[in-house]
Amino acid sequence: MPDSTDTQINDTSAAARRPATAGAVAAAAGRITDRDRRVLRLLEEHFTFTTSQLAVLAGFGSVITTQHRLAVLHARGVLHRDRPFRPGGGSYEWHWMLGPIGARIVAAERGVSPIKPAKVAARWRKLFHGWRWDELHAQHAWFCALVAAVRDEHGTGGELVAWRSPWRVSRAWKATTDGYGVWRYPDGGELAFVLLLDDPPRVGVSELRDRLTTIPDPAIAFTRRDGYGDDTVTLVWCTTLRREQIIRHAITKHLGGSTGMPVALACAEYTEPAPAGLHDRVWLPLGGIRRDGCRLTLAEVTDAAAASARGPAESWWEVTDADEVILYDDTDDDGRQVA
Repeated sequence: MPDSTDTQINDTSAAARRPATAGAVAAAAGRITDRDRRVLRLLEEHFTFTTSQLAVLAGFGSVITTQHRLAVLHARGVLHRDRPFRPGGGSYEWHWMLGPIGARIVAAERGVSPIKPAKVAARWRKLFHGWRWDELHAQHAWFCALVAAVRDEHGTGGELVAWRSPWRVSRAWKATTDGYGVWRYPDGGELAFVLLLDDPPRVGVSELRDRLTTIPDPAIAFTRRDGYGDDTVTLVWCTTLRREQIIRHAITKHLGGSTGMPVALACAEYTEPAPAGLHDRVWLPLGGIRRDGCRLTLAEVTDAAAASARGPAESWWEVTDADEVILYDDTDDDGRQVA
């Protein structure tokens, strides 16, 4: 985590001091591209990204191209940037935020008031308290990996057409998650999902289980929320195979067979060597999309979720104490024991 003593936005360039007058905003707005607007929308929703993350998410093609374009936007006052120090020396790569002109461009497009520079600085400072930095980094890294996994396929694997931040998900659906997304496939099919990250010790098994109970369940009427589809899949990302086994047991034991919530788990040990990464056959389905114990691709999870929304959900796979694969005890529940 970056040094918490360096929490000011250290952007002392002339662009950072340039007033966001109506003329400056109009001049900058007339020179930005569609890809620039995508960058601005991403920063408005998720606050900050690194150069390499924006290279993936905005489709620049290379980090060098991204650096050059972001530097131009920074020089025009469209973006802010900062480079936090690393503990023990050195610094992280550039982190980008909306500048005063960029904030006004986004606000004009949405018909709302622009975020004030003081509020941007305050959010930057708060980012370094507790687990907030690690949490944001983990969330952004996962979604970047989802997008990057299909880059080598020249877009044939689909695209991320929606990505909502955890605070917006909480505000809309009262659910505690690590984000919401919609992945669209070339045939028009879509996978709507919420993400839960197993990230010990920040998030332990108990907290992950509690977060799952805040997510709307199709089988429980009072948990339903407007705009949250019954086929929305809860994707649980685990750090290791051992953690995946523990969490799978905790989820099934806690929610039992009454739930209709579609859930799929995956872990880094399966995903990292897989050719298609997160899109490969690495997802273990639970709940309404349970399928004979075999792992599914993300596309197959999409089909299974759509089918479960049309008919009655299958029962959960029950886990017994005699299960030889899953060894679960109270010491695993604190989130600090990692296989």
